[in-house]
Formats: sequence, C-alpha cells, structure tokens
Amino acid sequence: MTVRYLVLLLAAASAYGATPACTTETIKPGGDAVVTRFIAAPLPRVHDAVADAMQAAGVFLFKNADESLEGPRTGERVTALRLAPGDEAVRAELTTHTEEGKAGTQIRVETLRRDNKKGPPKQTWSTAVLDEAACLVSLLSLDDPLHRPKLPAASGAEIGIGDSTSLLVRSRHFFFNTDAKPNHVIPFETAEDVAIDGSTVIPAGALVAALLEDMKDVGEFGRGAKGQLRFKYLVLPDGTRVPLRGVVDLKGMNRGKGDLIGTGVAVGVIEGAPLGVGAVAAETGFGFAVPAGTLFQVKVDGQQSIRVSRPVSGTP
Repeated sequence: MTVRYLVLLLAAASAYGATPACTTETIKPGGDAVVTRFIAAPLPRVHDAVADAMQAAGVFLFKNADESLEGPRTGERVTALRLAPGDEAVRAELTTHTEEGKAGTQIRVETLRRDNKKGPPKQTWSTAVLDEAACLVSLLSLDDPLHRPKLPAASGAEIGIGDSTSLLVRSRHFFFNTDAKPNHVIPFETAEDVAIDGSTVIPAGALVAALLEDMKDVGEFGRGAKGQLRFKYLVLPDGTRVPLRGVVDLKGMNRGKGDLIGTGVAVGVIEGAPLGVGAVAAETGFGFAVPAGTLFQVKVDGQQSIRVSRPVSGTP
C-alpha cells in the first residue's frame, strides 16, 4: 500500500493561497529515467516542492543546494512509506527559466542506481517526482508563511469566531520522524478561506504552527517511533495569533513475534483529525511520515474576536 492523502478542490483561493488544480493520491514509479519540465513558479518555491516530492518517494536528501538536490531511496524511508523497494537514487537540477513569456523554473530529474552502480535502475521515479512537485506548487502558497511580512492591522468591524470552529490545514513540508525535533515549529497553512457574514476572517494560506512533542525514536525490542503532533496557533496577516486546539498521535507499529505488517492513519486522534491517509504508520518497528499537502482538521481554541478589513455585510 502506498501513501495516499486527500486534498479538497476549491473554487477559488485568497491572495495568500494558491489555486488547487490537482489531487495527489499515490507516488508510483514509471516513465523515463530523465524528465525535464517547466513550472511557472519562482525557483525557491519549486526547489522546496521538488525536495518534498523526492522525500515522498522515499529519498533521503544528502545533497540539498539551491539549484540541485540528490539522494538515495533508503530502506528505512521506503518501508515507512510503504513504497516498493529498489536500488534507486534521484537527482534534480533547477534553473531559472522563461517559457512562452512566463517566468519560472526548469527542472531536470534523473533516476539512477544508488551508490554510483552501473546499469539502469530497477524503477524510475522522475515523472512521479515532477508530478508531485507541480501539484504541491498548485496546492500551497508560493511564499513561505514562516517568513511572510506583517500587513497593517485591519480597521474594519470586529467579528467573533466561536470556540471549536473547525479549520482545514495542510502540511507545508514533508517530515519524517527522524527529521523532526522536539519543540521545533512544523509549519502548516490554512487550506481555505474562513468567511463569516460575508467577510473573510481567516484567509487561505495563513501560517499554522504545530509542534512535535513526546517524541520517541525506534527503540529496543522493536518498538516503533512515536510522537504527538500538537497544533498551537495560526497567524493572521497582521501578525495576530489565534490559538488552536488539535492533537494527533503518530506512531510506527512495533516489531515483535507474531506482529502483523500494517499501516495506520495518525492514530489516537484527540482533537485534530487527518483527512485521508496522510500520516502513515509503517511496517512493524519503523517510523512515520507526513507528506507535504496532507490535510488535517483542527479547531479554534476559545471564543475569538477578529477585526476585518471590509465591513460586515449589511452595515453602512
């Protein structure tokens, strides 16, 4: 079983959010070993999307420069993601390019054998990586919400947001349990506008901060990795923080005599809920991963008042 996750197709997005144009379901090998494609987006954004796509194919990035990425598909990650094993490495090269009057990035992705071995690889992942990268560029904001400049505070009416108001949020980047550090912010972003009385109170693409807590790596006696993803707050355009409530337990399954090989979906949900198979528990005794673009549902923590830029519908 391969990694699957659900994305919602929205009719429109705010100035912060990208316009979704795809549904990513599966990373599958196939196609040519070398594939070149143009994506009409800035090189830094395409670089991040290609990095996330390569990791979703089981690649450990030992080289991650501004204009190139490279790494082998490792057994640990391939197993955790429930992907087909192989002897492949993936290399990507990126250059700034203009095509048909559109500025963007040219990407060349090559699948080769790991450890510089001769001969063709067992499988090719170049097309899958480029498809995934293009989809992520469409699904997520072009700018980095962690480093977005603040806008002036809105001067319109205040609108109340009720306690436990549900929000859809999307993981900004791929993360694997060995990559995450305790108390280090893991960025998500809102997946759609939240409107009340005709006014947008929370825009799509707003930063959502989560922490990975209670982290335990793969241990002795075949214990799988564990961690607790806790959503903390979202950041409005003017820098205002809105507290959130959501906790998801992530874990790889234990290895032991009689244990079954299986997969899971962010088990032990308390308040945060994954949509689709995004957070994946792996084969027994391994780690977990959350691909970029995975949807979760979280809640606003407590009654909140937010000032909006345009007047509430019906007011002069």
